[in-house]
Amino acid sequence: MSRKNRKPLDAPAVGFFAGFFLPVVVFFAVYWFGESDISFENYVKNLWHLHALVKLGSLCVFANLVVFMAFIRLKYDQAARGVLGATIIYALAVLISRAF
Repeated sequence: MSRKNRKPLDAPAVGFFAGFFLPVVVFFAVYWFGESDISFENYVKNLWHLHALVKLGSLCVFANLVVFMAFIRLKYDQAARGVLGATIIYALAVLISRAF
């Protein structure tokens, strides 16, 4: 593929950045709209004690599906590959946290 026809956002780094930070933004949004009357530190501690932190984190990763599908529809295959890579890293983190 020549340089002129390449789309500027079609890069694995762009997809990885979007796929890595979108679940974090969703997690903060869940806190902000749900339990903003307590401190963030206490919110995370409570989730940890309830064994819900990993479950909520896993649900936040579902937002990557929207970004992945958007990149696929736009024919940004390299960016979609980056989103997939970030999602796999999150899946490995969940797997490791479940093991210990």
